[in-house]
Amino acid sequence: MDGRLGLNLSMQQQLRINAQLLQTMETLTLSSQELREKIEREAETNPVMILHDSTPSYDTISSRYRNETERRESYSDSEPYESEDRPNWIEGMVGEREDLKTHLLTELGLMKLPENVSKAASTLITAIDRNGFVGEDPGSLLPDAEKPYLNDALAAIQEMEPSGVGAQNWKESLIIQAKAKGMKGRELSTFSDFVLYELDNLRMGKTDAIAKDLKIEKEDVEAFSSFLRTLTPFPGRAYSSDYDNLVTPELSIKKVDGVLTLSLNSDALPLFEIDESYKEMRNELKGEKNAEAKEAAKFLKEKIQSAESLKAQVDARSSALLRLGAFLMERQKDFFLNGPIFLKSLTMKEAADEIGVHEATVSRLSASKYIDTDFGIYPIRAMFSTQVSSEGGENYSKNAVKEIIRQIIEENKTGKALSDQKISDMLAERGIKTARRTVAKYRKELDISSSFDRPS
Repeated sequence: MDGRLGLNLSMQQQLRINAQLLQTMETLTLSSQELREKIEREAETNPVMILHDSTPSYDTISSRYRNETERRESYSDSEPYESEDRPNWIEGMVGEREDLKTHLLTELGLMKLPENVSKAASTLITAIDRNGFVGEDPGSLLPDAEKPYLNDALAAIQEMEPSGVGAQNWKESLIIQAKAKGMKGRELSTFSDFVLYELDNLRMGKTDAIAKDLKIEKEDVEAFSSFLRTLTPFPGRAYSSDYDNLVTPELSIKKVDGVLTLSLNSDALPLFEIDESYKEMRNELKGEKNAEAKEAAKFLKEKIQSAESLKAQVDARSSALLRLGAFLMERQKDFFLNGPIFLKSLTMKEAADEIGVHEATVSRLSASKYIDTDFGIYPIRAMFSTQVSSEGGENYSKNAVKEIIRQIIEENKTGKALSDQKISDMLAERGIKTARRTVAKYRKELDISSSFDRPS
């Protein structure tokens, strides 16, 4: 009898531990907004919880957001390009709106696509942000089995309404919208360069400089400018007119007095505690014999355990995020100090081994979470990238090489557009082995035209 009782207790304990572990794993995957909603739901039905709700007051985030709010008061769809700083910040202020995703998934269901392409498109749609974008590295959103169908899946999404969804950023979205409106060939290529490189000149009214850069007439620049005003840089927002669901970064890694500093945005979540008076009440009821008192004691015990479990989950999530942030600050130090070109290749397995968790845990921690840096706001997933070989032994990531290619093209002063082979040769001079076809692939991912269509 005693043996059976011991076995039963052991099984119950194991089941309880497994349930707690599953809940903790689930909490790791939640964005700050999703976790906030979970805490608020629990507080609504759990009287022992004291909720200290707060609007996120992360210094950098709130001040920028207030600035953007003030600027939006005088902002109109016809003038969305006040400065390059503005779009960079708004790209980081990612908000999620389920209505847009539901709409896109419905459209997907009506399209006749191969099953694998449809599955990859569905995965991408579930990760689309409030602006309608898939982010700078959509391939990282797909499991390995779906990665071969990335381009076809993106093409399918970019055919959907609202026009411009499925882009990596707002500039690509504008170019997609131009294609949808019938622009093509050399005109599309020139308009793409106009969007990618000339909006700062447009903001400052330098029409002559734009015409010279693009080798077109001043009237053509004015036509492009007028056409630009018919487009929207953030197509997903057609499904939302408010800014209530902004997702703010949970980690900050920035230079403070020349030293990289890591901090956790604790204001992203409401603080809560357990009301001690309910614990005292539970203890007092333990000695009572009547059924009503026993039932009340049981109720309080369950609610206290539930609140303590949630607090442990939140604490475990915060601790894991800080450990991951510390690892990234060390391994991607050059990136945080000097910018995107210095992003090194890094795998989630390396992070998992270093901070002592499973690779799947790193993947969960990286999902739907962001880091505020001196160079903008980045998804945590963007810190992980595949490696490109270098003769000098330097560890370049794919994203860093793409950024170098962009700089090579932008800084070209030869008067002749650089071919992919020439860019490959120039990379080789820097010790970066990248085949011509790889350069072509990265260039297309950057949405830069080929040398045949690109102005010199």
